[in-house]
Amino acid sequence: MILEVLRPEPELLRATAAALRIAYYVASLRAAGLAIFSLGFGSLQDPQDVAACRQATLGMVVIGLAASGAWLTSQVALASDGDVLDVEIWGVMLTSRPGVSVLITWAGLLAIGIATWIGRSTIVLGVAGILTVAGSFTAVGHTTQHQPRALLAAALILHLLAVSFWAGSLWPLALAAKRGGPTAARLIEGWARAAARIVGALLLAGSILAWLLVGSVEVLATTAYGWALMIKVALVGVLLGFAAWHKLWLTPALAANAPGSGTRLAASIGWETVVMILVFWAVAEMTSTSPQGEG
Repeated sequence: MILEVLRPEPELLRATAAALRIAYYVASLRAAGLAIFSLGFGSLQDPQDVAACRQATLGMVVIGLAASGAWLTSQVALASDGDVLDVEIWGVMLTSRPGVSVLITWAGLLAIGIATWIGRSTIVLGVAGILTVAGSFTAVGHTTQHQPRALLAAALILHLLAVSFWAGSLWPLALAAKRGGPTAARLIEGWARAAARIVGALLLAGSILAWLLVGSVEVLATTAYGWALMIKVALVGVLLGFAAWHKLWLTPALAANAPGSGTRLAASIGWETVVMILVFWAVAEMTSTSPQGEG
């Protein structure tokens, strides 16, 4: 979005499309992440928080469906000089890689929504929805244009599952922190133990993707893609700093029932959420340009 605004003659429609892409990514992956959190840690949550997370998941599903549909509509508008009712362009768009990716995302989001609505008896459907949402992004983008295709797709799915887990967990963790007490501390400590392993997977998969797509320091330093990637890496470093701060100081204070510890942890998670949204912005900027530059 910012790359478009910084052009000599920025186009409102292109900037809007970029903003819709960010909303599409954030909502879809947060829906998947909330579902992952519920499957892994829902039994440790307060009943009120379980209900709140259920509503949030359904809300993210609706936003993801709407934002992805609006983004696809913006692509039709860009391809047809503003005529969003052009049936021929819609036919082409729905069979293109972006269109197929959105359709797969819709299938995954609907599966997550149905599983969330019905409850734990539909765990298999929920897991299928989570994997489908992550897999939908392998149908479009840079991983479809480089080799080895299978390794890139697998690394991207692993990376997105880890990102979804982290992004989707922030709000439930903030809810638990606000409630405080030993139950909340056990939940957050258990999540942190799982996150330590998942963050390792995230970093490994991200490194594989960066190496195979960028391949050289020159490309990293001389292309818009490389700069967006470096910004993303820096933001992930900030997220890791938040994680260390929470694990080493704020969570032990919560476990010890220190006065104000829950409020401090919840506020810190709020700022972590802001940084996470900036990570999604960096990713959206990466998808709007090429690792090989404009030429």
